[in-house]
Amino acid sequence: MLHLHVVVRARKDASAVEATLQRYYPDWRWKVDTVKGERRPDWILGMARELFRDSEALWKVLLLGKRSYPFGRRVKAVEDWTVVNVGKAEVRNARLVEILDAIEAGRAADRLRVAFRGGVFELRAGDPMTEDKDADVLIRWGRFAESLREVTGTGVPAGSYVSVRVPGSPPEETLYDSQGSPVGVLRTPERGEPSFEVLKEEPDPFDLEAALKVNSEVLDKVVERSLEFLRSTVRDVDVLVVPVSGGKDSAVSLSLAVKAADELDLDVLAVHVDTGFDLGTETALEVCEALGVDMEKVDVSGDIKRGLSTKGLPTHDDRWCTGVKLGGVKRVLKDVEGEPVLVVGDRDAESRRRRLRPPEHENRILSVREVNPIKGWSAAEVLMTCFREGLPLSPLYELGFYRLGCSICPSLTAWERALLERYGDELGFEFFLDDELEDLVG
Repeated sequence: MLHLHVVVRARKDASAVEATLQRYYPDWRWKVDTVKGERRPDWILGMARELFRDSEALWKVLLLGKRSYPFGRRVKAVEDWTVVNVGKAEVRNARLVEILDAIEAGRAADRLRVAFRGGVFELRAGDPMTEDKDADVLIRWGRFAESLREVTGTGVPAGSYVSVRVPGSPPEETLYDSQGSPVGVLRTPERGEPSFEVLKEEPDPFDLEAALKVNSEVLDKVVERSLEFLRSTVRDVDVLVVPVSGGKDSAVSLSLAVKAADELDLDVLAVHVDTGFDLGTETALEVCEALGVDMEKVDVSGDIKRGLSTKGLPTHDDRWCTGVKLGGVKRVLKDVEGEPVLVVGDRDAESRRRRLRPPEHENRILSVREVNPIKGWSAAEVLMTCFREGLPLSPLYELGFYRLGCSICPSLTAWERALLERYGDELGFEFFLDDELEDLVG
């Protein structure tokens, strides 16, 4: 299956895009077409529509220069494809990094699209909530309003909200109510105190059940598209090996793997690498039981503790713990009978490195082919799929976690640490610096 289909105005524009893709997307399957030099915006859109109509690509992007771009905003969603203004007179005039930025903005647009109608929100409708390609859309529901007030001293009324999370220093989440109004901003630094700024005194939260009904059709399409991609990439293997952390992304990836395996008569094996500091071990087991999948648990807690005593806590510059966890997966892969493929729940919104990685590639560390079926999903789409399918979710998500991993992870924000401090005893989680850990790292 084609990964990326780009359309531009003329052949010289195509040459610039091809040079960009060769440099930044070397392992992707891509295609570049032109509209034969057409300059009239309405004709360009019509010709692009024809080119994209029969395209099987996962992402479809029309890149235009300012001379031909017909819209007011830089990124415009049209059906299942996106139009992006590169910011120069013609695409050929842009630097390669500017073309890359435009392609990335176009690929991000679908997962960032939300429309507010009739008191609910619709995913993949309307225009992107932001043009920031590093952003993500998620849902805040249940006990979130309670935890927000407990940790920051202020907050919003109980209910459900759409949140747009933008990484930065600090990362910020803007909450939106059922009217599409921004109601507050949560700032979550890595260190220091999390804070919440109220923007609307009497917000109108949306009804989660109503939103699930409204988004049923689009979620069906998102799931089916990922299944179509997954089926096309795993037909020639014997076993789908799915690392499960207890997080939402690995839960949905395992669900997709089970569906694909049932259709293709393949085996599925879930792998959980237990570091001794995982926040999702119990949930990982619950997800596997719900889906009827065997879970192989690999205990690397001894290696982690030795690393803590010799190297200290993992940092952004030295994530030595990742190598330990990958070693646990490698142990399982070595004993798999038949040809395996790794099905991993990586998503574009998580980091630039993951975003530039193709949706199927050779995992050189583990020497196995890897597939990322939810690469283009938003966190909101992942969460709502979990709700619809009844997949177990860690209670930490409802309280306000964005990602679930280990309690010693350097990516934990001050907000997530505060949640562990406040709710850790209630939920059975130890805070990331318990007495034993303090002894280990001195």
